[in-house]
Amino acid sequence: MAPDLARLSRSEISETPYYVLGPGTVSAPDKLREIASAAYAVAAEIGFADLLAGHAVVLCLLRQKSVGDTLDSWTITRLPGTVFCDHYGEPAVLARDLVHEAGHNWLNDAFAATGCTLPEEPRFFSPWKGTNRPAFGFLHACWAFPLMMIYTSRVLGSAEGAIARFLTGYLDEQRRFLAATIHDHAQALALVDDVGLRGCLHTIYQEALAL
Repeated sequence: MAPDLARLSRSEISETPYYVLGPGTVSAPDKLREIASAAYAVAAEIGFADLLAGHAVVLCLLRQKSVGDTLDSWTITRLPGTVFCDHYGEPAVLARDLVHEAGHNWLNDAFAATGCTLPEEPRFFSPWKGTNRPAFGFLHACWAFPLMMIYTSRVLGSAEGAIARFLTGYLDEQRRFLAATIHDHAQALALVDDVGLRGCLHTIYQEALAL
């Protein structure tokens, strides 16, 4: 879908805007559907098919921006498998953001499935937010951004021109951010009491750290 931003709703049920399907809901224009379809295909080709198939089932495209402009994207716990995001009109970049948001949805499901709860304290510095965050938010960042890094490193082999330069710069920036979390990540990860989930978070984090 690609609703007008004025049709997004805000209420106490969610910290972020959301869209309610109704009689007037229509599919996104063909061009946007083609971009989305290509983005899912790109992600699938390099190993993220299952992640997107299970956790980015509904895509709500927001604003199209110029390459380099800040993109806003989010998920909502009450809407599993749903992703809201801006885009550049470039499948390779849209796929990157789908991987990131699907990662958030996956981790929410994983915490729920394992019954894992995390304390509000201690807090850990997030270079992405520039602030101290509880373990839940910090680990979400240290999971979703590494997934984006892994995706980006794989897709760069087929990217060209301005998009290749943009993705290269993005990956370099993320390497710096991730390196700043090494000490805190080990401490936050120790708060995850499910061995399987903790191992999964550790594996993806280490793979991204090695890029």
